[in-house]
Amino acid sequence: MKIPDFRINIINDNVIINNNEKEGKYIARKERVWFPGATYHLMTRGIRRKEIFTDDLDRQVYLELLKSSLRKYRCVLHAYCLMTNHIHMLLETSDVEPGKLMKYLSGCYAVYFNGKYNHQGHLFEGRYKSCLVKDDGYFLQTSRYIHLNPVKAGMAEHPVNYQWSSYRTMIGLADDGITERKKTLAYFPVNSTIRYQEFVEDTGHKYVIQEQEIRKIIGEDDLWLPW
Repeated sequence: MKIPDFRINIINDNVIINNNEKEGKYIARKERVWFPGATYHLMTRGIRRKEIFTDDLDRQVYLELLKSSLRKYRCVLHAYCLMTNHIHMLLETSDVEPGKLMKYLSGCYAVYFNGKYNHQGHLFEGRYKSCLVKDDGYFLQTSRYIHLNPVKAGMAEHPVNYQWSSYRTMIGLADDGITERKKTLAYFPVNSTIRYQEFVEDTGHKYVIQEQEIRKIIGEDDLWLPW
């Protein structure tokens, strides 16, 4: 099967400061593009790139909160990966913008984390990153990118060996109760699970350009490994 090409719609999350000190003007953040049914690659990370998960219980609590958040805001999760200091999601919205889910989820988890570790202050760094998924090619490449995060970071030899992502659910080895498989696997009409696994685990140079584009747009870099 030929994997479709993709184009990326950039969502700018930064406040741009005018270099002219005399003017001292600030340009406001651009509004995030949203419409009912929009799908996004979302990423949020710990403040100053600190760990947001220190043990498996933390990850289990986060997934339970994610499950309740998806139900509350009627969103569909197509992929996720919990890393040490950040999280990736491939999320499809319904009639509620993703910011509401992210605010609720991050807030609930921060209350848990701060209480458990007697931590004060912010847990997450600024606004979450988002990239609007505009076509099938980017949807598939984002799913692959998310599931390969632990491999690229040297935390697992193969994506199937990493417990805290949706990959094992996607290929039928587990059921995490939160990941929707149908849309992703529908791109591979024959032997869909096997074909998807082959697509993800093709770690040669075939998709290197797509990987670099996604990594650049979502703002992921080597300075804050592990991814």
